[in-house]
Amino acid sequence: MIILKKKPSKQSFGGKLFQGLITFLVYIFFRPKVIYADKTLKKRLKNMPCVFVANHRHHFDGAFSGAVLRRYKPWVLVTKRWFEKKKVGKMIALCRTIPINLEEADGEWFKTAEEVISSGGTLMIFPEGGLSKDGKLGEFKPGAALLSAKMGVPIVPCANFGTYRFFIGMRQKFYVGEPIESDCPPDMRHSKYARELIAKAKTAVSEELELLEKRYGKQVKNGEKAD
Repeated sequence: MIILKKKPSKQSFGGKLFQGLITFLVYIFFRPKVIYADKTLKKRLKNMPCVFVANHRHHFDGAFSGAVLRRYKPWVLVTKRWFEKKKVGKMIALCRTIPINLEEADGEWFKTAEEVISSGGTLMIFPEGGLSKDGKLGEFKPGAALLSAKMGVPIVPCANFGTYRFFIGMRQKFYVGEPIESDCPPDMRHSKYARELIAKAKTAVSEELELLEKRYGKQVKNGEKAD
């Protein structure tokens, strides 16, 4: 079992240096273009505890989202299997990451996430719970919304668009949507409210992806042709 050795609100000096290197490489290789739904959103999100959610198509998504959202210092939820790989696991552990066991019930990640939010931090969660095999947006699991409902912080729907072309080709796009406020009624269970909240988040991400596709064309892998 992987144990988070650092406090969720803090990161070691070595970890900060390594995360800075990852961010530098992301910007060199993928030339990301970050698009905000509103001109004021970039500043409004500063120092705002929240839960970022996004679609999940590639193993690079965690490192990429952490890099483009660096000003908000999100802690990224990563499947425990990656931490168990000797070399890669050590590198991932240096970054702002929280392990989650997707193969069985795991409440530890939720406790750690609550600590992050309580300390004024942010999280990046991929609610699909795994990579999309066909590129289509899958069902969103309610964990991110349950955290949002319980802690009373907004969910920020994001869309990761592109196929991670190195150096040439279309730049990787990352769309940051308008926050979805979380205000669970006192007479409603958090779990029920979370289902409504996550449905709104999925709809928002889907609409963002459609917007990006209309603006930049379909996402296609190397060697494939757009319809």
